[in-house]
Amino acid sequence: MRTLYMSPLSPYTRKVRVMLAEKGLEYKNQQMPFDRLQNDYGNNINPCGRVPALDDNGRVLFESNVILDYLLTQYPDAPRNAPTPPLVKSLVRPENRWEDSETLVAIETMLNCGLTMLRFGKHSGVDKEPAYLEREHRRVQSILDWLDKRATPEGFVPGWFSVLDLNLVITVQWLDFRQLLEWRGRPNIDKLVALHETRSTIPASHPSLPV
Repeated sequence: MRTLYMSPLSPYTRKVRVMLAEKGLEYKNQQMPFDRLQNDYGNNINPCGRVPALDDNGRVLFESNVILDYLLTQYPDAPRNAPTPPLVKSLVRPENRWEDSETLVAIETMLNCGLTMLRFGKHSGVDKEPAYLEREHRRVQSILDWLDKRATPEGFVPGWFSVLDLNLVITVQWLDFRQLLEWRGRPNIDKLVALHETRSTIPASHPSLPV
């Protein structure tokens, strides 16, 4: 049996949950403590001491996009009644490797900035946000402007549900859930998110819902 080491509110975990649903793979959740991770988790599962990690019948992987890459590679077939548009076959397109890799890194950077805002901003209980968080806000808006130029209303890979689409939808929904910043107002991103956020594998893992 597969085991997903996870936190219900983690957007990084959520990416893996969606991919497991896309592939129709069974697994069990192992929720990790919110405030600390056990020593044996760091020693035996994920040396980075973060979630998610996936134990696929003895093969352990960690970090969300690495796990997504593994699941796409190890389980290439689509399950019966898979949603449309179809899921891409690889993390990035071989013919667009560098472009897609840059896009993936940009979305991950935006999510990391959001996590910094959550940990050190007003949501953490401080009276006044540290000045450097303004730079994080500007960084996210710059990334969103750049992504809007690369996206299309049908997604980053029209005709497919790409890992780039998955990462972006999960990221902006988490930013909304945490009420960290406004990302809307960019036509391609707005339409991309509206297209994919109702995909059958996505709503059930929203952070507002119990696991």
